[in-house]
Amino acid sequence: MSEDRTSPAQAATVPGLRPLTVGEQGHLDSLRAHVRRSRTDLTDVADVARLVHETYTGWADDAGAAVPEGVVAALGVVVGDLVVARAPGAHWVLRTAGPTPTPCVVSPDGEAAVLPLDDIRARWDIGVTPDWASGYVTAAAAHLAVSGLHAEDAVDGGPAFEVPQQRTPAAASSLPRRTAPQADEAAAAPASGYRTPGDLPEPPSPAAQDLGLRALEHALDAVLGGECPLVTFAMTHDGVQRVVRTFPGDSRESADEARAWIRSSGAVCAVVAWEGELPGDEPGTHAVVVEASGPGRPSMVVGHRYAPARSGGEGRARGARPVGEPVVVGQGDPLL
Repeated sequence: MSEDRTSPAQAATVPGLRPLTVGEQGHLDSLRAHVRRSRTDLTDVADVARLVHETYTGWADDAGAAVPEGVVAALGVVVGDLVVARAPGAHWVLRTAGPTPTPCVVSPDGEAAVLPLDDIRARWDIGVTPDWASGYVTAAAAHLAVSGLHAEDAVDGGPAFEVPQQRTPAAASSLPRRTAPQADEAAAAPASGYRTPGDLPEPPSPAAQDLGLRALEHALDAVLGGECPLVTFAMTHDGVQRVVRTFPGDSRESADEARAWIRSSGAVCAVVAWEGELPGDEPGTHAVVVEASGPGRPSMVVGHRYAPARSGGEGRARGARPVGEPVVVGQGDPLL
């Protein structure tokens, strides 16, 4: 009879974390072996990122297909391994806090963690961009490395609670530029008066800015991929992991439901995204709108217009496309 003994790996010293057992390490090894059979170079970030994106798009193209949970978990393990390789002293442990124990990668002191398996699974709900995995590895490794610095060496004002994923948050960051606007589109997109989130009267934290701008990209990707209108979704971050929940139905009612869910979440950063209109738009104009904030701080509201797909029966057929540039709409009440 086999016995599942505790691994001699570096012990976690923070409540809610413990070292992986031999059996748990073996399970991760079996997931790595599954990915290795694809002949992907598991040490090459670009190669792994390409595999993650191709796996997601292959699944997304198969309407009605169930999420391949095992495959997604396996991809999460190899992405986590890349984080470990780039953050000196980082190591795998089991996070026992929360509803379900899950493997995670922690800093040498055990004070900071990222959850690659949970994070990549959340992306299957909201979309995987071609460079998501490479951006995640870079930002997560930087997050774990900063945790090991002495207090006097840390960057002032840095969001200690944020587990970055796609890019490192930066104060007054510019909105993402997806395409060069056509002349008629640019003329039809009135300016809000705010060029970047940093221009707002009370700019949100870098963490809220990053989460909000990332959610805007995901929302636009969803409608350009055929989800029109956008199904309202909320995203929360509790300092360790992110949770995504969708709210089907009328966009106004579902957005209110999402805000109510956020208020009861106990999160440290949150976002709600819905199908709506931007100020000055004519009736029938399509846009995705995102609101993001931290506790007790005015929210940041941003949006991006888009033109839905058109069938051949209404003239020349075309796919959905973005219109103009992302817009900083203004501010609202705190979500948390």
